[in-house]
Amino acid sequence: MNRLRILISYVFAFSFLPVLVLAQERIVGLESNPVIRKARRDNPVTRKNLQFKDTLELPFFDDFSRSSIFPSPDRWEDQEAFVNFSYGINPPSIGVATLDAIDSTGYIYEHAKYEPFEADHLTSLPLNLKDAGNEVFLSFYYQAAGRGDYPQVEDSLFLEFFSPTDTSWTIVWKIPGPGKDSLEQFRQVILPVDQDKYLVKGFKFRFRNLASITNFKDSRGREMNGDFWNLDYILLDKGRSLVDTVHHDVAVFSPIGTLIKNYESMPWKHFRKVYLSEMGSTIPLNYINQDDITRNVTRNFIIEDVYNSTIAHSYTGGALNIDAWDTIHYRSNLLYTFNSPRENTALFKITAYLITDDFDKKINDTVNYYQVFGDYFAYDDGTPEAGYGVDGSGAQRASVACQFKSEIPDSLQAVQIYFNQSFQNANDVYFNLVVWNDNDGKPGEALYREEALKPVLPDSLMEFYTYKLSAKVPIDGVFYVGWEQTSETFINVGFDMSSKSFSRFFFTMNEIWSKSQFTGDLMIRPVISSGFVTGITEMPEEVRFDVYPNPASSELIINTERNSIISRIKIYNTFGKLMRIIDTPEDRINVSDLDDGLYIIEINASGKTGRKKFLKISY
Repeated sequence: MNRLRILISYVFAFSFLPVLVLAQERIVGLESNPVIRKARRDNPVTRKNLQFKDTLELPFFDDFSRSSIFPSPDRWEDQEAFVNFSYGINPPSIGVATLDAIDSTGYIYEHAKYEPFEADHLTSLPLNLKDAGNEVFLSFYYQAAGRGDYPQVEDSLFLEFFSPTDTSWTIVWKIPGPGKDSLEQFRQVILPVDQDKYLVKGFKFRFRNLASITNFKDSRGREMNGDFWNLDYILLDKGRSLVDTVHHDVAVFSPIGTLIKNYESMPWKHFRKVYLSEMGSTIPLNYINQDDITRNVTRNFIIEDVYNSTIAHSYTGGALNIDAWDTIHYRSNLLYTFNSPRENTALFKITAYLITDDFDKKINDTVNYYQVFGDYFAYDDGTPEAGYGVDGSGAQRASVACQFKSEIPDSLQAVQIYFNQSFQNANDVYFNLVVWNDNDGKPGEALYREEALKPVLPDSLMEFYTYKLSAKVPIDGVFYVGWEQTSETFINVGFDMSSKSFSRFFFTMNEIWSKSQFTGDLMIRPVISSGFVTGITEMPEEVRFDVYPNPASSELIINTERNSIISRIKIYNTFGKLMRIIDTPEDRINVSDLDDGLYIIEINASGKTGRKKFLKISY
């Protein structure tokens, strides 16, 4: 393992100081997989309730374009591989199954070692190969690392066949890790399944990997996941041959991503101020012809206003003949700007889909993206692929600042930060939260500073922690949000490597700011104080209060007027159904278990009542 292990260290040191390692910014891999951990928490899964099918008939196919997080129990009998759209680079179709050093609960394996150990498995359900003949072949694509960590030579990938006859597994193929920092493309492998002991009912195949975790001897708490192998487009069928490597399929192979130029998400009022310059001019659609003949493909696009349940814009990008094996990076001209009658928030669903021949696989022809406009600015897409931090000698004088721009005069009321879990809670240290003004494109004077804060990981996984500011900070134009170190310890803030890579953040150790060397986005989100209004009538407020962030994914913060003591909280859906009563409320409530949608929160405080609306949305 070693792209994140070796690649990522920018060291401010001189050659004549061989022992001293000065402060440096680093990117490290994750100590756990929060996506898996959240899924396990929200939907506990056991082998018993997965309801596996008995024996499958041929053909067997999976390109992981429609399953999410875990392999589909309709095809696979274990849940250790991570199904995702992030780690694969230019896969044959959108979605890959990733084998690494993290188990099915989202944590590094308990038996993990610094030497290679057996880690993930991806095991098919039993298949009926009886009477299939001797022309049964298994093909698949694999990629080392992708956007993850490179496996070392000893961190290998294996394919094994199971014989029901002698109840044993046999290695039929293996590949060592590349052990180098260079892009590994997806490669296809095809193998015969021709021995009599396999051509029976109950045959299975499985992929497994060897992995090893990193030992950072110079800094505690940075053991991390690694040794990534991505798998895709797995096909087992009869009537094939060794040269049957052509797939008669046109497939989308990457997500759409944000359609605004500078953010993944921004406040609706701010977008409406600058929509002419901020709105993207194209919708990206990346697809590939895996066939050996020219194919005709029509590209269609739909933009829905989710809150109003209307089609905001729909059009076709026309048809095009694409040659065999061609990869198309299509940019459809977008003559549309997001528009909604809602005053302070909006949500749009963008769908891109292909129309292809009837024989073409349809499961990988469509891709969706949700464009969120709430009360915060965000560069990240909500999911970290790594962790960012500063450590080393002198790091207690370091600061990190992320740049944003307020398009209208507004005020900052909170800052959300996503912290990765660190091994043995190594990032349980103090830092100072700071807001800076702009000084010619770099952070200038501090507008706000709150000292002696600690990283907080909310009980709800995959979520940001919201630091409520003690006073609202006026903002207008460029401003910066970040932290000052108070120790040399690596704090480990979430780092999004798969987003649009805005890379709008800066680093300093001696008050001389430099743009970070890394490509990606810090998971820091400033929350502004514009209200949240919907088309639903609210009762007149007797209690004045704010709720944020809005939309909320896990935690909702209630900010009441002074001297108001909340005695009860009720949450209703938009049909008036009471969803929850909280008789011992605090100023933070957990809403992670609510379904996505619009809600009304009612508070009773000091004998008065007030209502607000908020949106719950999962990232």
